[in-house]
Formats: sequence, structure tokens, C-alpha cells
Amino acid sequence: MATSEEHSLIVPIDDAATSHEINPRRKRIRRLAEIGLAFAVVFAVMYTIEFAGPAILDNDGYYHIKWSRMLRDSAPHLPEFNSLPLTTLNERQYADHHFLFHVLLIPFTYGDLRPGAKQAAVFFSSLALTTLFWLLLVYKIRFRWLWLALLIGSAQPFLYRMSMTRAPGLSIVLLGLGCYLILERKYLLLAVLGFVFVWSYSLFPLLFVFALAYAVAEYLSSRGIDLKPALASLVGIAAGLVINPYFPKNVSLMMEHALMKLPANYSVSVGVEWYPYETWPLAEWSGLALIVFLAGLFAFDFKRTGADLKPLFFLIISTVFLVMLFKSRRFVEYFPPFAVLFAAFTIAPRIESAGEWRPSRLRDKVIFSIGAGVAGLVLVIWIGSNVWGAYTSVRDEDDPFKFKGAAEWLAANTPVDSMVFNTDWDQFPMLFYYNSHNRFITGLDPTYLYNRDPDLWSVYEKVVAGDQSAPARVIRERFGAEYVVTENRRSDFMDSVDETEDFERVYSDPNVAVLKIR
Repeated sequence: MATSEEHSLIVPIDDAATSHEINPRRKRIRRLAEIGLAFAVVFAVMYTIEFAGPAILDNDGYYHIKWSRMLRDSAPHLPEFNSLPLTTLNERQYADHHFLFHVLLIPFTYGDLRPGAKQAAVFFSSLALTTLFWLLLVYKIRFRWLWLALLIGSAQPFLYRMSMTRAPGLSIVLLGLGCYLILERKYLLLAVLGFVFVWSYSLFPLLFVFALAYAVAEYLSSRGIDLKPALASLVGIAAGLVINPYFPKNVSLMMEHALMKLPANYSVSVGVEWYPYETWPLAEWSGLALIVFLAGLFAFDFKRTGADLKPLFFLIISTVFLVMLFKSRRFVEYFPPFAVLFAAFTIAPRIESAGEWRPSRLRDKVIFSIGAGVAGLVLVIWIGSNVWGAYTSVRDEDDPFKFKGAAEWLAANTPVDSMVFNTDWDQFPMLFYYNSHNRFITGLDPTYLYNRDPDLWSVYEKVVAGDQSAPARVIRERFGAEYVVTENRRSDFMDSVDETEDFERVYSDPNVAVLKIR
């Protein structure tokens, strides 16, 4: 029989064990609650921005959601893409380099596609920023709610582009997971992630760049080098390219994209996102992200990299994205959030090392309080301004129904698969959204037509610029089209049309006209 003394020893041990079991459970619950709250905050901001206007942001979003609907309708078989037969995206060569992204869009294709596309943009952008917040949580970065505010609002164009129904939101999710797997040296999972990335988005080489950044950081901090993450990501990427529903066409498309966008000068005039910002707009719209990056540089201590590699790792990554941003404005999708991560992983340890310092004299306390208050107010105003700027940009976006009437008229009054001459390549996604009945001359990127037939592209440019004699005959004989769809406004092309009697206006609304060649 146990004595009272024995009981006094046994009970505390049991209580301690129970407490030890409960604490990790409480921590997990608290962590999940924090992640859930972060997602809710980001979701609320992104939803407010996204639904400021009715349009699907960026023309490509119309293509993405429509193609996802076609994937759903044709499952388990892949649908045929025959809408751009004169380009390298013709039926024989087409490869879907967003395949998994399009699959993930399928739940949003039930019902009206337009609000579904916008809901998808909110979901993926919220998931992206929550994934980066999760990194801060995993590595116990202090002031992570402040960093979340900066992740959300450090750059107006970042918020705008995250509101597009495009793959970069998913890309940031995968890159955030990649950071964790690289830093934790989980090579098998990293290879799996590389495979998934290839199926999701054409910027999958970024995962390999991240792995190389880790190797460089390792070398700079300890003179050692660890290429295992790079090799793991490379194996996964190679597997994703080969074990692919579009192999080997996907490899050809990858090479075409590289040759399109890597040179300093483009073969044809491409979308504005591929050109750099001018200095002042970059500073005005992304100034807070640049300041956060500079603050991280100021706090960065190279001597500490031996103890913690993460600040150097994120410094290399954010610097790479900054260089890419200087070449092309589309990389504003990546520089701001990774600049914030760099600052968070750099500044937080410096604050911790400073301990619980507080000003002791009254005068210093007053100055410190005023300074902190002013800085906080400026930060709130700046973040609010960026959110408001993105909100107004979405609100003022083009009418999503602009091409609806013309596209539906063509679908109802022309033969299946008949060619329609569209006078601008960026009209295609909205035309395709309302009309997969017809085929069109160019779309998604003008380089696809140029690469397939440079001479035909030159003729196309002359026609739409109004410099081609007998444009109706050329459109019919060179492009095989009997109909033209164009914006219903004064243009060089419409001026050339008015000079002849070879076109008949068969459909017209305030936005778009359809012309039939006589």
C-alpha cells in the first residue's frame, strides 16, 4: 500500500505528463487558429478589392476560366484547343502549361464563370499570402501580424495582379512551401513539389533558382556547399516535364517561352507586363516594398549568417526578384512579398537581440512614443493607400461584356470552326470566353503567330495598321477569314475600311463591330 509520501511523488509526475501532452496540442490549435485568422484577414481584403468591379482582371483570365470549364466538360479526356490554328498554339502543337492550375479552377466553373473566376482569384491570392505568413509562424518570427500587413499592402500593383485569375497566386503558394522544404532539407518532398510546379505553371524554374540560392547562401556563410536541394528540385522538374499529358509538346513550348522572353529585346510588341516600369511609377506604387527591402539590408548582419542562414537566403531571393522586376513589371507579383520575408527574417532577430530595451528618461520616452506613433500612422496610411489604389484600379477595369454581343453574333451566324480576323491579339481571351465556336488569327501572346510564320505576322501588322492595299482580299486569301471583329472606334484599320466598299457592317454596338467581306 502506497504511503502519503509516495502519493506526493506520483501525482505531480502524472500532472506534469498530462500538462506536457496538453501544451503541444494547445500550441497546434493556437497555430491553426492564427493561420485561419490570417487567411480570413487576407481574404477580406482581397475580396473587397476583387469585387470592386465586375470584370475578370487581365484578359487572360477569361481564357483560363473558360478553358477550365472545357476541361471539366471533356473529362476524363483532354479537350482540343483549335481556336488559334495559325499560331504555335495550333491544335497539333498546343500544350497547356497551366494544366494543374486549370484543374484547380474547375470547382469555380459551376455556375456563372465570371464571378467564379473572381472568387478563384480571391482564394488563390489569400492562400498565397497565408502560406508566407505560415512561414513566419513556423520560424517564430516576432511581430508577424505587422509583417502580414506589409505582405498585404507593400505594393499597389502586387495587389492588383494578385486579383487576376492567373497562376502566380498558386506559384507563390508553391514557392513558399519550397522555401520550407529547402530550409528543412526535405529532399523527397522537394522533388514532389518540383513535379507539381511543372504541371501548374511555366515559371517552375523559380524553384530551382531558390534551391541554388540556398547553395550560394550555404557557401557564403560557411564555405560549404549543399547541392542536394538543387538536385532534388531538378529531378522533380525533369520528371514533371517528361511524365506529362502534353509531353513532348510542353518541352517545345517551354523552349519557345524562354526564347521569347529572355532576350533584352522582343521580336514583336508584346503585352505591357513584359516591359519595365519607369522609375517614378515604380517608386510611387511599390515604394513601401522598396523601403522594407532597404530596411532589411540596413539590419542585415553577414556575421550572423553562420548561426542562421535564412536572412541570407531570403536576401538572395529578393535581390533576384528585384533584378527581374527591373526587366519586367510582371515580377511585381514576387518582389514585394519576398522583400517582406527578407526584412522579417533579418530585422526580427535584431530586435530580439536588443532585449527588452525601453527608454528610461521621460524625455526619451516621449520622443520614442511620438516617433513610434508617427511611424505607425504613416505605415497605416501607406498600406491603406495601396489597398485603395488597387481597389480603384479594379473598379475602373474594362467592361467584361464588351465583346459579348459580337462574339455571340459570330457564334450564331457563322459556320463552326470558321476563321474570324481579330484586329488585336489581346481581344482573343474575351472572344474565346463567349465563343469557342470560331477560330481566330492571334491571341494570348503575339509572338505565337510571329514564331509560326513571321511573314504572315508582317502582313497582319500591315493590315491592322491600315497600310495594306486591298485589305479585304488579303484577309480572305492570306488568313482564310470572311469576317472581321474590331473595336467600334476610330482607328487606322477602320480608316482603311472606310476607304473601300469591300466590307459590310453586319453587327455593331457601342463597343465592337463585326464586318463581313463582300
